[in-house]
Amino acid sequence: DDELTHLYTLILNPDQTYEVKIDNEKVESGSLEEDWDFLPPKKIKDPEAKKPEDWDDRAKIDDETDTKPEDWDKPENIPDPDAKKPDDWDEDMDGEWEPAMIPNPEYK
Repeated sequence: DDELTHLYTLILNPDQTYEVKIDNEKVESGSLEEDWDFLPPKKIKDPEAKKPEDWDDRAKIDDETDTKPEDWDKPENIPDPDAKKPDDWDEDMDGEWEPAMIPNPEYK
């Protein structure tokens, strides 16, 4: 409310931010997109919109009737079908025997 002359400065930055200075003192700053309504809203709420009575709010719903195709999800390695358990294998000391893994020829 004084009668002096004042310098008003608006600085617009490439990152969509701004600064307002009065007499070279920052009085306000922020983001153009967040602080000002330049663009129409991305979504407009419909006051008449309602969920149907049988709406399911689960994020993911498993399809019990869904099956994988025959060639789906082939593992990269498979147990060697020709591998045989060694004669001196001791389950108590060595643990359960598992055949060596080999590259799966059907793996894509």
